[in-house]
Amino acid sequence: MGTNPRQKRDAVSLFLFLTVALVPITMFRGPAQSAIADVLSLAAMPILAVIALKRRAPIRISFLAPAFVILLASLLAMTNAVSVKASAVTLIQDVYLFLWFVALVNVLRDRRDLTSFRTAWVWVANAVALYGLAMVLIPGHVSIFDLAKPTGPRALGTFPDPNMFADYLVLSLFLALSLEEEKGRWMRWGSAALLLTGIIATKSNGGLVSLLVGSMVWILVRAWTLRVPRAALVGLVLFAASLGLGGLWLVNGFGVGKAHVAELTSGSVLGRAGHSSEGRFHIWSSLLSRYVEEPLGIGPGNSRELQLTMNERERPDSFLSKEAHNDYLGYLIERGPLALLALLALKLQAFGKVAAWWRDRSSRGLRTGGALAAAALGALAASSVHSFTIENLHFRHVWLFLALVCAMDGMVFRPRAERQRAGRFAVEQRRATAVAT
Repeated sequence: MGTNPRQKRDAVSLFLFLTVALVPITMFRGPAQSAIADVLSLAAMPILAVIALKRRAPIRISFLAPAFVILLASLLAMTNAVSVKASAVTLIQDVYLFLWFVALVNVLRDRRDLTSFRTAWVWVANAVALYGLAMVLIPGHVSIFDLAKPTGPRALGTFPDPNMFADYLVLSLFLALSLEEEKGRWMRWGSAALLLTGIIATKSNGGLVSLLVGSMVWILVRAWTLRVPRAALVGLVLFAASLGLGGLWLVNGFGVGKAHVAELTSGSVLGRAGHSSEGRFHIWSSLLSRYVEEPLGIGPGNSRELQLTMNERERPDSFLSKEAHNDYLGYLIERGPLALLALLALKLQAFGKVAAWWRDRSSRGLRTGGALAAAALGALAASSVHSFTIENLHFRHVWLFLALVCAMDGMVFRPRAERQRAGRFAVEQRRATAVAT
């Protein structure tokens, strides 16, 4: 007895919604850093594989070449590992995340409706942001105006770390912007304002910098997709640059507002930047000194297994090193230069997939989809920048977003105006049929 196709679609939709809802809940950790979403994924992946085999549809494996190179380089680096167990656990986690990513790509491509998927993501992110803000504000010791101060509680939401929370909120903000042609402005800009407030409440320097860079990419790409003349675009960039340089000239050259600028930087999250970067540089210099001895890599997951000297110690209660807090440096030190090159290739492929999707639409004379392309490229830029201060390739929401990017070429893109026209046409058809009968 076969399964009703509608029931299959409903089951897939339920799986995707539960995945979006459970991915940000990582404050409760299980064995090997597992999360609640993994329970659902481990149960669903065999079922999804059986469905795919029954349909005899080709399985699409994105990023296969860079993933294979990373795995090969990681196995080579394991020969230098201080803790083979830590490397094995890290590789098992890597393989699981990649298989989960492959399953999501194929499910999203079959579902084809990425509008509802992105909308669900944004609403879940709004709920998580509200929860994070409530946990900071409800105790009563912090006001809404204290969120940007360098001291005080940092919003965690449903994450174990504020930087991880900021990374999730940044991606979610760009997904809200991606719905420009599909949802109303109140939903989009209301969500963006709430998510931005949540990012500020995390007091994450890396999150704010990545958001700034991603926003600049989003503005430039959106102008490109809207066919803004190049001369006007160059003029806008030059005007913005002249304003920034003029401001620096007034402050540093003539001292205009220097005291207020100093007060602002010391009294906001920017005041934490110096201390934060100092700690990062100490970790990086310590790991690089060990990497010089092992150019193939010290082994996946072994950054935190290195024994430090008294002068190198990073924590008062431990002589163990910390993680690299940098995806690029972490891959170089733990897995070697070949793995780093493969990582960069993976990221470039992600950018290329979005650009190719937009070029394909443009070549077919379609003028919609520019908002999604701009937001996706902005989010990828933000994530790539944040990788300099956090190892976000360990995060499930990053791989969920990459699955969305890889499934874009199979989506049915229907802007809001087109859906409204289709709805009115269907109503008119029903009325005509009723009159005829």
